[in-house]
Amino acid sequence: MSRAAARAALLHMLPAYLASAGVKPDKVFRQVGMSPDDVTSAKVVSRSQIHHALALSARYVGVAEIGLSLGATADPAQLGPIGLAMEVGATAETCLQAQINLMPTMQSHTAIVLQKRDDEIVWTHQLVGDDESSWLLNEGAGTFIVSMLRHLLGDGWAPNHISFPHHCKGRRTRYEDHFRAPVSFGDQGEMRIHMKRADLSTPLRMKSSVRDRLPGSASQELIEAFRPSVSDIDLAVRRMVDASLAHRPVTLSTAARILGLSSRTLQRRLDDCGTPFEQILDDRRHQLATAWLRDERISVTEVAMRLGYSAPSHFNRAFLRWEGRPPIDYRREGESAAPAR
Repeated sequence: MSRAAARAALLHMLPAYLASAGVKPDKVFRQVGMSPDDVTSAKVVSRSQIHHALALSARYVGVAEIGLSLGATADPAQLGPIGLAMEVGATAETCLQAQINLMPTMQSHTAIVLQKRDDEIVWTHQLVGDDESSWLLNEGAGTFIVSMLRHLLGDGWAPNHISFPHHCKGRRTRYEDHFRAPVSFGDQGEMRIHMKRADLSTPLRMKSSVRDRLPGSASQELIEAFRPSVSDIDLAVRRMVDASLAHRPVTLSTAARILGLSSRTLQRRLDDCGTPFEQILDDRRHQLATAWLRDERISVTEVAMRLGYSAPSHFNRAFLRWEGRPPIDYRREGESAAPAR
């Protein structure tokens, strides 16, 4: 399993993008155990959660090439040191190198190198330990780099060639139109951006205000040793349970995969918190069941469906275990105990 961590600020453009497409951002974030507030606070999370948030977004919006839109609209200031570093170098090459040096402040387990080959420079970018689920983050990162270089070198600039480690998920022509360069997929284990060396060595006019915007050392803390606390994991699982109950309750293995953990590790961490996975799921169903049964507008059958039970009889058995009486009796007794209006 991937042990990589990243700041949720990588998704700072996602809430607005989802809202513009008619998708509630909270719907996506909670399914991966996150909150939109994690983005604004730049909270450190499992990079696997970011992969799954992007994949869910692409599914809801119906656009496989979502990484192109997100990367192109990324705000360097929202990314902290690595974003602002793209504007403080004497040349585009030194800007890229500064970003590489600061990448550990944004995410761990990332190997980036500028390879110089005669008249060409190649940006090689590998998300170490991640699998095919990293495709959207790779595409977003590549788009961001190209967008920033166009900001530095002029909108007419274009790379020589771009290659991604995954298979093409969308329309190849859309990628080539966006980058204005040939794009290939699935031909090596890292993303590569091939560029003319002469373009990157051209002196830049540095904006004095940019250097003043660079964050202090406190914002440049490395996240290599990040390990989510038991309470962080517990909260993430509860968010996933709440978000998934109505259609298909999240399983232990699915929650573990989203968090970048093995099922055994996740169960052990939850046990340490005193709330095993099945207990979290059962307790949340109990809480929601009693709350919804107090609402006369919701039928008992609908309550069962909302809680993810395949049949009302399964819900009835669970409710008998929780309250010692059927849900219909619980509702009737609640109605009789309510004060007259």
